Amino acid sequence: MIRLWLAIVAAFLGNLVLAPIGILAWPFRRDGAIGFAVARVWAKAILGAAGVQITLEQLAPLPEGPVVFVSNHVSALDIPILFLALPRPFRIVYKSSLFYVPLLGLFLVAGRHVPIDRSRAFSARRSLGAAARRIRNGVSVALFPEGTRSGDESMGSFKRGSFKLAMEAGAPVVPVSLLGLKDVVRRGRITPGQVRVKIHEALEIEEGADPLEAIATRAEAVIRDEVDRT
Repeated sequence: MIRLWLAIVAAFLGNLVLAPIGILAWPFRRDGAIGFAVARVWAKAILGAAGVQITLEQLAPLPEGPVVFVSNHVSALDIPILFLALPRPFRIVYKSSLFYVPLLGLFLVAGRHVPIDRSRAFSARRSLGAAARRIRNGVSVALFPEGTRSGDESMGSFKRGSFKLAMEAGAPVVPVSLLGLKDVVRRGRITPGQVRVKIHEALEIEEGADPLEAIATRAEAVIRDEVDRT
């Protein structure tokens, strides 16, 4: 229980102390690079307070240019883990409603993270197009195609809409398996321990009758195979 509260305190203090740094840096560095560096410090503080250590395994070099990282979603620690583990700067895809969270919302904007508005079909298409342009301009992104944490399940099904972003941008998809988190994060408590992050070979979008279904199925199968074996 104490590790859970320490992680919560670290997250809260980061919002009070670190988020303003990222916000105030925006006029001087508008590409979000400072915000990304601040997010890594914030993530390190949260995981350190939680007693979580990361072991990284990368199966192949990342392709040149921007990519779309897709990962299974286990817990609230997933985003800090990705910030520390992924070997390339990236931006997260977040619900646009988070903009209204004090400080955090402005930090996400200043860090040039990518909002998606799913409240209405038109808004969703417009925000998807804007996000795809960001990727084509050289920004890698990370998202969780399950849409929500898997909870007691080993892993939920991937929503195909998440892969429209990669399709629109023409960017490779890089599956990322988060392993061992269910032994560390349980309902109402965190047990100090080690989690594994496995970065798989990039998947290119291929021509075919339904390339969206094909890339989503391949990415889900790669990650599910790893999750089921742990």
